[in-house]
Amino acid sequence: MSSRFRNRLIMFAAILIAVNLILDQAFKRFSVHNYVNEKMDEQFAAYDDTLKYLAMGNSHNCINTHILENCFNYGSPSENYIQSYYKLKHILEETGKKPEYLLLQSDVSSYGSKISDRYEYNSYWIKYIDYMELARVKQDRDILFKWAEGKFFSYAGNYKDIQLSIVYSIKMPKLEMHNGYRPHRDFKNFANDLNKQKSAWNKAQLINTADVYFDPAIKYYLKKILDICQEHNVKVVLIRYPLTREFSEEERKIVPADKLFAEIDKIAAGCSTYWGTLDYHDLYFDHPEYFFDPDHLNVKGSDLFTARLQQDLEAKEALVAAGH
Repeated sequence: MSSRFRNRLIMFAAILIAVNLILDQAFKRFSVHNYVNEKMDEQFAAYDDTLKYLAMGNSHNCINTHILENCFNYGSPSENYIQSYYKLKHILEETGKKPEYLLLQSDVSSYGSKISDRYEYNSYWIKYIDYMELARVKQDRDILFKWAEGKFFSYAGNYKDIQLSIVYSIKMPKLEMHNGYRPHRDFKNFANDLNKQKSAWNKAQLINTADVYFDPAIKYYLKKILDICQEHNVKVVLIRYPLTREFSEEERKIVPADKLFAEIDKIAAGCSTYWGTLDYHDLYFDHPEYFFDPDHLNVKGSDLFTARLQQDLEAKEALVAAGH
């Protein structure tokens, strides 16, 4: 190899590294989901009020912390139990903060293999997830590439996040956040959807799994969540969030929901701090106007739901205090 060729090769490699670094850093700064997640972290670090409720889950988690007081909403886009466990572990073991109750999302779509295999926004999650441990649990060494992606190539394959970041900057230019809660998208309304069943079918097919409706890794990390809550004496409330009638019908054509929830109930019953399940999936079947799309409440729906949740939590506490 001539010195001239070697020098050109070194120069080319240096340019590639520099371009990759620029793209990586630009994406991390531009990504709306990274920004939202980092903002939540900042607010949680600064939170010094009584932490009675910690709400975790994905974008179905719409608990309004203006309404449910002493609550921090730590739900994030596309979050699964794997991610929730590692963040919860960090909270309980590293921050010195401990909630009295964990409000954990428990929808049909929370348990399948599609949600188990969704590792988006790794540039954010590398601060929490033990990818080596996760690779062993899932018996999949390719998980380690997710760490590398988050560390060095965050933009790779994330074109949808770029698109959403552009849409959000236009439709929702100002981020309002209070104790982790940010108002849900509200620039369209499901009541105006001319083909509700088709939209619900498309969404249900996207996030639910027929052949593996209770993924082994999700089951493993659900048990880990329950175990660490029991260890730290945190009460666990499972919550099934409101859905449109159409979406519930379509996802239950894919997933045997009764069988799934019987398995979950059996697992949860083994946790001494399990406080029960609150099921609201059919609460607003007759109110499509409360939804942004087939499976996400809009601002009005979120507020109404949170007020109902607050009443139910207080009523349950009163019953327990009375010895019932």
